[in-house]
Amino acid sequence: MPSKQISSPLSAVTSTWLSTSLRLCVWMVSIIFSLAVAQTAVAQEPSPAIIQNEATINFPESVDFVLEWPADANITSAVLHYDVDKVSCLEAAAQVPVDLVTNTDSIVAEWTWVMGRSGNPPPGSELNWYWTLTDIDGNVTQTVPQSKTFTDDRFSWQTISTEGIDLYWYRGEEVGPLLLEAAVAGLDTLENDMGIQLQDDVDIYIYGSAADMRDALLFVQEWAGGVAFDEYNTILMGVQPSSAEGWGRSTMRHELAHLVVGQYGWSCVGGSRPTWLNEGLAMYAEGEPDTETITSIQLATQNNSFEPLRSLNGSFSSHGPEAGIAYAQSYSVVDFLLREYGQESMQSLLLTLAEGTKYDDALLQVYGMDVDGVEAAWRIALGLPPRTFPPTPTPIVAANVPTAIPLGKPENVPTPPSANELPDVEERPLSPQNTGICGLGMIPLLGIGLVASWQGRSRKKLRDRKS
Repeated sequence: MPSKQISSPLSAVTSTWLSTSLRLCVWMVSIIFSLAVAQTAVAQEPSPAIIQNEATINFPESVDFVLEWPADANITSAVLHYDVDKVSCLEAAAQVPVDLVTNTDSIVAEWTWVMGRSGNPPPGSELNWYWTLTDIDGNVTQTVPQSKTFTDDRFSWQTISTEGIDLYWYRGEEVGPLLLEAAVAGLDTLENDMGIQLQDDVDIYIYGSAADMRDALLFVQEWAGGVAFDEYNTILMGVQPSSAEGWGRSTMRHELAHLVVGQYGWSCVGGSRPTWLNEGLAMYAEGEPDTETITSIQLATQNNSFEPLRSLNGSFSSHGPEAGIAYAQSYSVVDFLLREYGQESMQSLLLTLAEGTKYDDALLQVYGMDVDGVEAAWRIALGLPPRTFPPTPTPIVAANVPTAIPLGKPENVPTPPSANELPDVEERPLSPQNTGICGLGMIPLLGIGLVASWQGRSRKKLRDRKS
């Protein structure tokens, strides 16, 4: 008797699911192809004659965009697309529908990017923009993409360069060469002591004072003497010629270390490093600690007055003296880790954090201890008694916590100025990403949701038939 092949209801459902998934993939591919063809068609549409297409940069406050074309072009809507070149996992320009103003002979679209709402890019950044226009018949055209560089026109900049570094300055003939030499020395320290190399070119702007530098930024602490912009590979510093040899050289190495370490430990996963690690590495890259740092460590050791290391995971105090103590403690901890465990462990920690691992878990994975354990080992090395940690507080019910007011825009932790500056007041190659079903990026997530919903209905029908 010939055997019969019996298919269970579950196998039938599975077969139908696979068939539906395949059809869904084909459907999505066809949509993507249609959109690509439509985009090609848009690009082939003749653009109207443009009278002017300008972006006027009022650094650092705003950018004024203006597009004008003849009134007989019958354009009914205009959308501005703009972005700034930087290290990012998402290449997505901002899009702004702009109202049209009709004049006698022309139509004008004007819009202002007020950077007081978003923060301003540093000088040297590249602005890109274009417009899409729709006419009365629904035809869409795109203007030719244009670009312009953000520049601080208040000063006449001089330039000096070496491999991987372009340095700009305007005050003091010897300042540029001196600080470029310091930058090269800092790169040597990072490579020799930490095994970390510069991954991408860096632009460095040396302002003649910390006050001049802060006037180039809309959001920065009032005591800042230098700021590193990881995503733009740019450093800004305020250095008086009289302090270039001392404070200027160490700060150059500090800020450059921020960029180099940021490039080395950067990924699209979104991993982050505690502030004490970031600043401690930058302090270490400065070379031998200065007298102020040594004195701060000695006094805190004698008085057993160091802050809990875990409290230095976030932003440092905005007060100069308190920030200085936090920097000194951060340097001491990083120096301890490098001396006791070596550069390979530090590299492993940075790369583990870049994978998105939480910092306690990353420390456990690399050093076998969390941040409290690191602090305990460091305190033993300094001859300090163990820190007494308070008991875990009783959990607070969310309903009992009042609504908090946001504290403002996130900022990089800048480097404090030297004492003689105070009165003067002053993203790497992308990580490969999984593309999902059919290799179409995130779009298949929609299909997966539809299939899951369909499966649920199929199972319900199956149960109904059984009952």
